[in-house]
Amino acid sequence: MTDHRIRRGARGLVIDEHDSVLLVHFDWDGLDIPGGFWACPGGGIEEGELPEDALRRELEEEVGLAEPAIGGALWSLTRMFEMPGWDGQEDTWFLVRTSHFEPQPRVVLLEENVHGVRWFTKEELRQGIVPFSPRDLAKQLEVVLANGVPPKPRVIECLP
Repeated sequence: MTDHRIRRGARGLVIDEHDSVLLVHFDWDGLDIPGGFWACPGGGIEEGELPEDALRRELEEEVGLAEPAIGGALWSLTRMFEMPGWDGQEDTWFLVRTSHFEPQPRVVLLEENVHGVRWFTKEELRQGIVPFSPRDLAKQLEVVLANGVPPKPRVIECLP
């Protein structure tokens, strides 16, 4: 039996007052999704860092959202994929409600394999105009909008 090296991560389901969702475009050499995929901003949790603190740091770096209002944990998802030093990542998604803003990343996104940042409407999510992670992001958004934050995070099983 092989021990997998799983990186812990935190992601924010960033929703504006129109229920649009802010996503970042990930792509890297060796990724098995041609053209990459769009996912919620966030990233790895550093040693000794709380998930919410990691998310605050990542939101400031990736999209320029300072002092976000982080709500409760919504769901978790573990994905296996190769990246330097890791075999996969276990992410916990948190609700982040904010007013619409123009993303202004504070880091060089390409160094993080990020190739863009933009808002997606609920309709664009439903249409699946590009690959999303999780694949059923539109469905997950509808659950959050209808039910809010669950008592404990749900485990979802969809890839990438």
